[in-house]
Amino acid sequence: MKTILKLAVLFIIQSNIYGQTDSSKHVIKKILLSIEGSFGASFGNNFYAFNIGGPSLRLAFNKNLKIGVGALPSFYFRNGKPGARLGVSPRIDYKRFAIIAPFYHFDSTNTWIWTIGLAYRIN
Repeated sequence: MKTILKLAVLFIIQSNIYGQTDSSKHVIKKILLSIEGSFGASFGNNFYAFNIGGPSLRLAFNKNLKIGVGALPSFYFRNGKPGARLGVSPRIDYKRFAIIAPFYHFDSTNTWIWTIGLAYRIN
């Protein structure tokens, strides 16, 4: 019983002390959670790819214009055969649209395939 009484007294004292402090010092920060990415399509010589924007590094000149480079997980059609490959792309973002130029490496033939296309940014 003494323990419960001691805890109750400590709670009351702590509540009174907290109530006397300056409330402007107690700031609750909001946590902002959002999804950012892009959907795009790019085209090359007998090569068509549908891209989903992955991680990227961009330099922002202002809130509308950004340039950078990023990874683009892609589903592609090469000479009519489907596949999946990770592309690397320089990009220029303006507002919600981006000009992308992903390139893909194929080990079996040791070739690089360059494409160019457009993407729409979401967030």
